Amino acid sequence: MSRLRSARERIGQVFQGPFNKWLIAIWVIAILIRLALAPFAAHMDLYSIYSRAAEAAYDGEWLGWGSQIVVQSIHNVWLFILKPLLPGAEDIWSATAGVFGVGVQGHEFERFLGYEYLSRLLFLLKLPYILADLIAGALLLRLVSPDRRVLVSALWLLNPLVIYTTVLFARHDSMAIAVMLLGVVLATAGKRYLGLGFLLLAAVMRFFPVLIAPFFLIAYRRTRRELFYLASVLGGGWILIDGVAWGLTGDSPTLTLLNRYPHVNYLFELAIPLYRFPFGQTLELFLFPLVYLLILFWYYEREPAGTRDLIPAATAVYSVVFALTFFHPQYAIWLVPFMTLAVARYRFLLSLHIVQIILLLLHTLQWGAATTTELFLPLSVEAVSMLPDPRNVIAAQMPLDLFFALVRTALAAVSIWIAYRLMTMSYRDDAYREHEPVLERSTST
Repeated sequence: MSRLRSARERIGQVFQGPFNKWLIAIWVIAILIRLALAPFAAHMDLYSIYSRAAEAAYDGEWLGWGSQIVVQSIHNVWLFILKPLLPGAEDIWSATAGVFGVGVQGHEFERFLGYEYLSRLLFLLKLPYILADLIAGALLLRLVSPDRRVLVSALWLLNPLVIYTTVLFARHDSMAIAVMLLGVVLATAGKRYLGLGFLLLAAVMRFFPVLIAPFFLIAYRRTRRELFYLASVLGGGWILIDGVAWGLTGDSPTLTLLNRYPHVNYLFELAIPLYRFPFGQTLELFLFPLVYLLILFWYYEREPAGTRDLIPAATAVYSVVFALTFFHPQYAIWLVPFMTLAVARYRFLLSLHIVQIILLLLHTLQWGAATTTELFLPLSVEAVSMLPDPRNVIAAQMPLDLFFALVRTALAAVSIWIAYRLMTMSYRDDAYREHEPVLERSTST
């Protein structure tokens, strides 16, 4: 009995609270789900990024891919470590995955699927994603009071969007999310500059943390002068990392992102024409930047002070991202971290988030078999190839354009409504860490 009691105390220390059987049950179930699904599903994106990593692990070209150098370097090192566990794997990778405009060829992916130890390979390749996923779940618990931790664990660990992105689609976004949340946890504990550093690292790893950086700066600054200092640290750190990467690889990650990737363009695609000039050019009003700036102005006027104010604002921002911009289904995981924390405070958001999840899963069907049934090709190429394309199933019932337009409209409506409700709520309660330092505000400049 003493040993059992000691084990319970150690578990309680990990979760920063008393032993809770429901909390442990959720974690055990979540881990088992991830372990069970990991060896049997993957999107071609997983093969693509590890094919670029193979250039480093097998050919010694460690800086051959300058874009997203932090994330790519993690994959490079991890595949190098795995080499002894993957006999004969040096010949299964794509030779064109690192070539812009070419990418992975169909016959190369088929060769990958035919690898003798495919299940072992998939599990090992996904292991960093799963570990980051679990670390993110633990960090979320550090941001809420003990009585909210069961709900928060369930909302993150059992969320279909998280499981889909991390385990089925097999994307690395969970790593950047864990780093971003670590930055928030550190800032909450009073280590604001260190927290900002981790937020910067997360932004270098993936684009999405950039969107909450201004909100982070405003939430944790004590004076207007310090806001300038924090912004300088963030901007200077970004320039330093970009410069080092540029010097090592010959490519600027920032310029590569702006020039070669569509992610930035997605933010400006939804626009309303305002005026057509006589020489033919049209002046447009970009909807997402407009709403984003309105949220930022509203946030600044509220004089935010710490995590209690950052969480609702970040939730509103990411809700608007998925309401007013184009996105691929694997990116929906970015909606979850702050939404989970917001639901811990406002329970009425739970039903709205469930509706969001359903609509996002329906939205995923827009890409047909590529993002649904074909994810399970590692399980059985022959059997999965015989399954009907979800788009064809929908088309047999109603026009595809109408179906996806209705889904997208409903998703936008729910997400905007969530953002609106969060912007009109009071933020002072005890849902979050009780020992968060109160930031004293000063009008000094």
